[in-house]
Amino acid sequence: MTGWLLGTLLATSGLILLVLLIREPVRSRFGSRVAYGLWLIPAARLLMPTMTETVERTVPAATPVLPLVRPVGGEPMLLSNVAAPAPTLIEQLGGWPTVLLTLWLGVAIGIFLSRISAFLRDRRAILARGMEIGRIGAIRIVRSDEVSSPVAFGIVDRVIAVPAGFERLYNERERRFALDHELAHHRSGDLVANVFAFVLLCLQWFNPLAWVAHAAFRFDQEAACDARVLDKARADDRAGYGRAIAKAASGRALLFASALDRRNTLHRRLRSMLNSTSAGTRAAGRVMIMAAVAVALPLTATRAVEYIDVPAAPASPALAAAPKTVAVPLTPGVLAVPAAAPAVAIPSAVPVPPTPPAHSHPGVNIDRDTVTINGRTRRWEELSPMEKQEIRRELAEAREELARTRIDRAEIERDVREALEEAKLDREELRRDLAETKIEMDQAMREIDANAAHIRRAGHNPETIKAQVRASLKAVEAIDIEAIRRQALASVDPARIAASVAAAEASVAQAQAEIDRLEERLDDD
Repeated sequence: MTGWLLGTLLATSGLILLVLLIREPVRSRFGSRVAYGLWLIPAARLLMPTMTETVERTVPAATPVLPLVRPVGGEPMLLSNVAAPAPTLIEQLGGWPTVLLTLWLGVAIGIFLSRISAFLRDRRAILARGMEIGRIGAIRIVRSDEVSSPVAFGIVDRVIAVPAGFERLYNERERRFALDHELAHHRSGDLVANVFAFVLLCLQWFNPLAWVAHAAFRFDQEAACDARVLDKARADDRAGYGRAIAKAASGRALLFASALDRRNTLHRRLRSMLNSTSAGTRAAGRVMIMAAVAVALPLTATRAVEYIDVPAAPASPALAAAPKTVAVPLTPGVLAVPAAAPAVAIPSAVPVPPTPPAHSHPGVNIDRDTVTINGRTRRWEELSPMEKQEIRRELAEAREELARTRIDRAEIERDVREALEEAKLDREELRRDLAETKIEMDQAMREIDANAAHIRRAGHNPETIKAQVRASLKAVEAIDIEAIRRQALASVDPARIAASVAAAEASVAQAQAEIDRLEERLDDD
């Protein structure tokens, strides 16, 4: 918002300065009506929105990172000792941008309300002391003591007010010219243009160039209205029309009205009436203005670049690279873009029997000729009956644990077969899911195009949403089902499993032989 305001202020100031410089040469060449039309250029620029260019840029796919330390939020004692800084007065009011924006709009609204209040007060006074003396279509003609020259005002209730001595001060031809001038203001929409121009002036109340431009605009409006009347009059009527506007130059005017009463511009208006142009010249001037608007608006428009981050395609078709769901916050009845297909669930490995437990007690270590009990090493012959009984108990416990350790090759082979069958089923299911996802994403693209107007009204950019859908579709198409299957089944290797089973069986046999040897040694003793 701030960027648009600043860009619009600079652009319109430049265009206003351009109009102020060229309006007199244009008036001399193409006439006052074309010079009045030049003000369309800065007015159109004020209504020009920001031209946003959408640029897609590829960013690396997001990878979750685990924190290495606990967050500060987990330390309430630490946080309790840290006091947040007290906000300043400007921060409490919303910051400098909010303060300046409020000041700008407050002054603009104040100026507008004060001036429109004054206009409504003058209008009430004119009508309260006036009397309707005629009508021209829907326009009332009112005689009032509150005006000293003819004046046109009112957009809905249109009025032309004339002074109390109108018939006495103006002859018949001069009265006709004065009324024609005010009627031309009503019929050409000049009064609506006055309101619009003053609103724009209030919005740029801080810009001195805007006040100069508003005065120049009102003069060009009057000169253009003079030209409209004289274009329909005879050549010998110019003198009578000049006398009419000279008599009407009282120096007082209503803000939103159009009147023949500006003394300081009377000489310039009389001089501009001497310049007559043909219809073809005026048409060429209008074409020139339209061309200038078409060129000036794009050249001076505020520009912005909206970047759309498109995640890069994964380097390898890993399961974790499947794209997330694209949530489209639209109005009810508008689509929600589907997620990518689910990953295949394949066992990472087949269970292998554990290594059998050691036969020695933490406090007993048995060697071929010696025994270490509670840190003391002694020969077999030196053991007491109680110590030999303790060794027998430890050997019995080891044999029981060894008996509980079973290696069932059939069960292991069955697990491997089930894992392979499950992988095959999941692979087919994944293929179906990916095909359905592509169809749903194509449908989503069509629905985004069909609901583009609703999406924009909801405050979103359809092109941004479509770029996210395209990125999701690209990631889905990059998934290699066979590679996923090979990677998931890498751990289900029959040769490796057979080697693990053989090693476990050898360990069990070795433990059994060691227990048998120790029991024989104890029996011999």
